[in-house]
Amino acid sequence: MNTQPLSPATVLGSELTDALDRSLETSLSSLISLRAAVHEYAIHSRKRGVPLDSVIRSAARMLADAEEDRVTNVIPSPARDSELAKQLRQWCKDDYADAG
Repeated sequence: MNTQPLSPATVLGSELTDALDRSLETSLSSLISLRAAVHEYAIHSRKRGVPLDSVIRSAARMLADAEEDRVTNVIPSPARDSELAKQLRQWCKDDYADAG
């Protein structure tokens, strides 16, 4: 049985690993929830007769507003997530097509 205390590097490595695990789990859960919300939004919009371009523009506007709201409180200049915006557009297209 080793009773020596762990080195600071070992402790830091362990804490970083734990933090990344928690962050990844939270991120994946949020992404799954977002995907479900986009799915419902696209289907609902299509059933109401809203054109796909309008659905995409509206979703992109909501994303921009959410980003603006979040980064204003944290970072002085807004940082946009172009990958998330691209994914959001694709989800809208996929779900809109599936609603038909």
